[in-house]
Amino acid sequence: MSADTDGDRHHDHDHDIVPGLPLSSDDVDDTVRLELEFLTSLIWAPDAMTTAAVHAVVGTANDRSDASDRHLPLGTLLFLRPAHGALFATIVARVDAELPVTPTLVIEGLGDPQARAALREVMLDVAAPGSRGPGPLPGGADVPHLATALLDRWYRRGYLGLIARMSLHGEDAATDALAGHWAALTEHQQRAERRWSSVRTLLARL
Repeated sequence: MSADTDGDRHHDHDHDIVPGLPLSSDDVDDTVRLELEFLTSLIWAPDAMTTAAVHAVVGTANDRSDASDRHLPLGTLLFLRPAHGALFATIVARVDAELPVTPTLVIEGLGDPQARAALREVMLDVAAPGSRGPGPLPGGADVPHLATALLDRWYRRGYLGLIARMSLHGEDAATDALAGHWAALTEHQQRAERRWSSVRTLLARL
């Protein structure tokens, strides 16, 4: 990152902070496993639970807005594994269209062969959850808890990202720009905290 010398532009890119990475390979494995378990439970849950969980996390199609602090924006990097993020986006699209969500319907609903191929490996795991353990709880009872755990991991990664970004600013930003960077990052953190708290509250009501 190059040094910023224009005081009026010192935080042009602070709104696009890269999430912090997990601390270890074990943390990565645990997070990816959690993502898959959440998506599996979300797909196998009754439609009412799937819909409620999606609405709690990213809002309904009508009230969804990047400016809202009530939910996570749809483009939030909630998942470490890109295929998991793509699958969640596909589930959200079906919920928005009021279509049922099942493993077969999710994959068959993808008209793009490349999109199907990208999700095929994940969908094989989702379609046979018993091969990895006991599988989802009846009625989707585990969905809110798994979603909350996933949300917490996203929130913690965000702090690591903020710390890393400020460390870079401390190394290469102009001295008179440091306060502006700190203020911009603090604003970002506070918005993330409001969203995290709101979504957690909504999930606890399910």
